[in-house]
Amino acid sequence: MKAILPLLLMLPALALHAQAPELVTLRDPDGTVVNGATITVQGSPQDVDLEAVVVAELNGTITRTINLLRRESSLVPGSQNHLFWNVNMYPPLASGAFPTWVSPDPLPMAPQDTAVLNAIYRPNGTVGTCCFRHVWYDVGSPSDSSWVNICFDTQTLAGMPDPAAIGPSLNAYPNPVVGGADVALEYQLTEGGSARVVIYGSLGARAFVRSTTGFVGRAVLPTSTLAPGVWFAALEQDGRVVATHRFVVTRQP
Repeated sequence: MKAILPLLLMLPALALHAQAPELVTLRDPDGTVVNGATITVQGSPQDVDLEAVVVAELNGTITRTINLLRRESSLVPGSQNHLFWNVNMYPPLASGAFPTWVSPDPLPMAPQDTAVLNAIYRPNGTVGTCCFRHVWYDVGSPSDSSWVNICFDTQTLAGMPDPAAIGPSLNAYPNPVVGGADVALEYQLTEGGSARVVIYGSLGARAFVRSTTGFVGRAVLPTSTLAPGVWFAALEQDGRVVATHRFVVTRQP
């Protein structure tokens, strides 16, 4: 009885701890909660970059300093990975170079504040599945954390036709992008000819024009003059639109 009684006294406290809310609520771009889940992004080994977007919202009633940790759980030699966390962009890392990476930029967050993670994977022609666990934690109490697994799969689609054989493409990241930061527009063309990347507002007004060079490349554009909201990027070649992509500019925190 003496051994059982302390355990019984602990059970209510353990139950309360088990019911405690997550440190942050993690959502994908569709608004689906992904805490403790695995997000899989499929692509071709020939893709320039693959991307997963996760929005973290702080729960509770107090301001906390939140940081981000990323662990590699499976590797694809020859690939690279990097990420945008809040407004910070970190350089690409070779697969296996940093099995555990910790952001040098902890972020003070008030309750219901949100911060965006853009996890970027660069296959560099490699075939396989590379997985990472991303952990958000309270700097003052590291055991208080939330996580999601993100896997990038270039094996499932490896036997399918090269995207270049299907048509031109245009992608934007980070997406959403915080107003004032740069947005990178990656394009792929399937034939030669003069081409350019053009940014349009929701009413069709042209905001930026940038000429392209080569079949594959990237145009980096500032958003300091773009109002918060939805914007449209178009890849135009020889006077016609061959690919489009929508991106969102958010307000500065």
